Amino acid sequence: METDNGKGIEMHTIDFVNNSISILDVNLKDIKMRYGKIMYLVIACVTVGCSVQKEEVLKVGDNQELIEMLVADQEVRNDENANYEPTDLRHRRRIFELLADNKIVTNNDRFNAALILQHTGVIYCNDVLKSNSAENFLLAYSLSNSAYNSGFQKAANLVAANYDRYLLFTKGYQKYGTQKVYDEKSDSFLWAPIDSLTTDAERAKYSLPKIEELLKQAKMKKFVN
Repeated sequence: METDNGKGIEMHTIDFVNNSISILDVNLKDIKMRYGKIMYLVIACVTVGCSVQKEEVLKVGDNQELIEMLVADQEVRNDENANYEPTDLRHRRRIFELLADNKIVTNNDRFNAALILQHTGVIYCNDVLKSNSAENFLLAYSLSNSAYNSGFQKAANLVAANYDRYLLFTKGYQKYGTQKVYDEKSDSFLWAPIDSLTTDAERAKYSLPKIEELLKQAKMKKFVN
């Protein structure tokens, strides 16, 4: 990323997020141990008198509870004056339980869960906007990225958005250019600082505009380390 004086700021975005995902994997294991339930989708069938083991893969449909949660998530946001947090908190806790029970299985499940998790609340702390739990954005990124890598193109924008949101609330900048922040001086929403090392080809992968187009839509805030 570059500041106004043209000096480059080296950002180890990939290493930072990959390391965080490793921590996330450990946390997911802790969740599963806590709830003590793991559903296996593959049933091993052993034929008597035969050493050959056959596997029967169960066909699993989309999680209806997650679909209903997503509908509620969107409906509560129709009222700009509503307090979203009670609903969001209840949904987040339920998603953790579903993950522990291995009930978030299909690409639609992962997409729906990621969409709900990205609504983790934010608060102002010493005039700085902070996330209540930035790790939820990382989990949302992991879920949406898993769906995308399985051919679920619908998740493309969500992958970039969750990646950006996690970086924004932990490092102060974003990689792709999906997040805007309010600027008091201009009384307008500006792009949060965007990593200048990100190429337009990387943005295109997730169906995002080129940096030139983004900067036509709004100005970008200066990165403050």
